[in-house]
Amino acid sequence: MINKPYIDSSMLNPNQNRIGVLTGTEVLMVDVVGGKRVLRSNLVPVDAHEVRELLEYVWQLGLSEVWIMPATTFSQTARCAWFEEINDLWVTVVHPNPSEPDQPICVLLFPRGNGQREVHRLTFVFPEHAGWGWVLPDARSLLATVTYLDQTLAKPAIDTPDLVAHQLLTDLTHHQPTPRSGSSQHDLHTLSLMKSIQELAWMRPMTIVEQRQRYLHKYNHISLLLEACTTVRLGIGAPEYSSTGRDYDCIRPGIWRVDVEPAGSIFDGKKLPYFLDGKWIGTPEVKCCGDIGYRVYVREGYYWSQSYEPLKQWATTLWQAGERLHSQDYRHEHAKANAILTIKLLAQLGVNILAKEKQDGGWDRYDWWVQIAGRSRAMLFAHLASFARKGIMPVLVNHDAFWFVSDDPNPLLIVPLLRSKHQWMGYYAGYNVPLPLSNEVKAIFKTFKSPDQVARALDALAGVVLI
Repeated sequence: MINKPYIDSSMLNPNQNRIGVLTGTEVLMVDVVGGKRVLRSNLVPVDAHEVRELLEYVWQLGLSEVWIMPATTFSQTARCAWFEEINDLWVTVVHPNPSEPDQPICVLLFPRGNGQREVHRLTFVFPEHAGWGWVLPDARSLLATVTYLDQTLAKPAIDTPDLVAHQLLTDLTHHQPTPRSGSSQHDLHTLSLMKSIQELAWMRPMTIVEQRQRYLHKYNHISLLLEACTTVRLGIGAPEYSSTGRDYDCIRPGIWRVDVEPAGSIFDGKKLPYFLDGKWIGTPEVKCCGDIGYRVYVREGYYWSQSYEPLKQWATTLWQAGERLHSQDYRHEHAKANAILTIKLLAQLGVNILAKEKQDGGWDRYDWWVQIAGRSRAMLFAHLASFARKGIMPVLVNHDAFWFVSDDPNPLLIVPLLRSKHQWMGYYAGYNVPLPLSNEVKAIFKTFKSPDQVARALDALAGVVLI
């Protein structure tokens, strides 16, 4: 047994699960030895090469979860049948890989007898087959990732992302909604609007002043869809038809056919991106168009006179998990990035469930999806407007991320949303060290025509791990 001092104190909380990582030869875990937090490496006994002996060994270590390091022999060769053969000593619940039914993703194990089933459960997890997309260069990265998620989210990510997202959404909403009950014409417009809403991807040439500056900063957002869900109001019952659009009041959820004129707004597609994609838009987007200086004429629409906030608890739980990762001292960079990726993915999958048909495991509420997507887009443009009022404008926008040029190397001093001490706005620095505004960086903006290609090229140049 080898004990090594470990500096990341956030890796241990005595009130949380005992988590370990199994490699080919050792079990890595965080423990307290002599009153000090240490990273403890327990060598696996030679005779613990069978499942029975291995389970007994990790049970004696007092672990609740054992995560199997990817690319190890056990991770690649373990089969569901192995765990079903030990049911004389353990009650086993095996979750197989949907694409390979004999390959386990996670196994829940309860010891038989002595009433221990109610006291202690052991879980074996195979993240290599789950599909989270984590970057795991070593066992410490995996241990830190699952520990951070356990501490911030308090929900185990022991299954596939789809299953975890569905369970999380179901557990944190009071009840699932009734199916849509709108008119066929309203459904047609809503489906058309779903297809037209796209994530924002936009860039512009740098000005002469910007080309003389020294640094390029990137800022990510945890998830605009998630932020939208924390406050969005969604309709109840059947929508009502407004033949003149006069029922639009900036508040009630609905979709509206509008005519829009930029009217001198800086959101003209040149200085800042143009807002509107189509004629039919949701209530949050109609309001945003007016807020950013557009002249808006509402011609007709469908709206809900009653609404509520069914996703607030679910969204707030994920949002607060992201806030804890941002504000507390989580120092393992790969693990922190993995945890943030997990929250973003759970948010995206959760919102997608709303629009899926019931037969596919969804909630059959694509009208809700439209309101959420519209609100997230409106929030993005509200953030851009706040930047513009401070005299800063991005040179590149790609989905939830912005890029700015500056003479200041400190990312915390560039964007006002990062400096708020009272409320986290969802943003964090995308580059720990800004990119020098070199000729190579300038060439990337001139060479690639797609904002997504520019974003990827810049991330690669900055050494960002693309996960």
